[in-house]
Amino acid sequence: MSNYRSLAPTQSVEVTGTTNHFTSRIVVCLVLTALNGIAICDFAGTLYRVAAHNSLQQAGVTSLFGALLGSLARVWLLTLSSRTR
Repeated sequence: MSNYRSLAPTQSVEVTGTTNHFTSRIVVCLVLTALNGIAICDFAGTLYRVAAHNSLQQAGVTSLFGALLGSLARVWLLTLSSRTR
């Protein structure tokens, strides 16, 4: 009989730990999104003006912003997919 009592608190702690882990991932994603948004708003215009006359530089800046947005999308995708597990 004592085995049943010892299993119940362990299961509730695991669920709480998973919920806290998901919540912390969401917070990290929101912070990364805010920082990426600030970086794009602050530097996109400057980088466009600097690279406007050179197509190779423009391609490099575009690929850097694409990589930034792609990594942000990947972080969100991994976070939201971990919720369903």
